[in-house]
Amino acid sequence: MIFRWRGESAEAEPTAGEPAPPASPAEQAGRLREELARIVGHANADGGRLPPGAVPTVRDIDDVLRPLLGYIETRGASDEELRYIAAIIQEYLPQALDDFLALPPRYADRPGVTGTTPAEDLVRQLQLLDEGAGEIQDSVYSGDAARLAIQARFLDAKFRRSDLDA
Repeated sequence: MIFRWRGESAEAEPTAGEPAPPASPAEQAGRLREELARIVGHANADGGRLPPGAVPTVRDIDDVLRPLLGYIETRGASDEELRYIAAIIQEYLPQALDDFLALPPRYADRPGVTGTTPAEDLVRQLQLLDEGAGEIQDSVYSGDAARLAIQARFLDAKFRRSDLDA
């Protein structure tokens, strides 16, 4: 799925019958970082139409994901971690912003069927996405830290002299 911000044209996609070559994690991370930058730029530009707290939360998401994507470009990540990050950037974040911005401004603060306003709903969705981004960040970095600890134990066992060696 290619994100289109209110009618922008999509990048060239492979035609039917032409499978796209699989992108490496580094290539995927680079493209996701570019998409995230576009979303943040649009959120900044539309900040006057978004409710208080929305733009800072979008920036918080960017503060977590942009360095994480840079890390993934050099170190890699699991397919599952990349799928979660892609879903946030390509689906959940733009969908939340687009749905809110599609409403006429007078409906932004009008309570809906749930008793909350669309403005409150948007901010809550963005907060949930920010929390999800933090969890993915923890997963990526914790996985690498665990691998480092395993390697340290291996090296310790392999090269440390024991009392039995004397």
